Amino acid sequence: MNEHRIIEQIDHMVASGRITEDEAVRLRVAEGSAAFEEVVAGIRARHAQVHTDAAVAEGRIIQSKADGFLDRVLSGEHSKELRSHIKGTH
Repeated sequence: MNEHRIIEQIDHMVASGRITEDEAVRLRVAEGSAAFEEVVAGIRARHAQVHTDAAVAEGRIIQSKADGFLDRVLSGEHSKELRSHIKGTH
């Protein structure tokens, strides 16, 4: 993860709807600290939850599996394999 690049792109990410104003504030406050990665993981989990919620609603996965995926994202994992499982493209 390139923290500097993320900070540079915050306004664009808010304008495009990728992150909320609150998330932008939390990123700016956490810049340069270990908490920055936690904020990014939370944003990634919010994005992933859109996919896991849909998959559970459609019966493609069970809630405990979705929760496991989200826990992995929150712990900092962002592998291509995990993203493909979350998006249902595995």
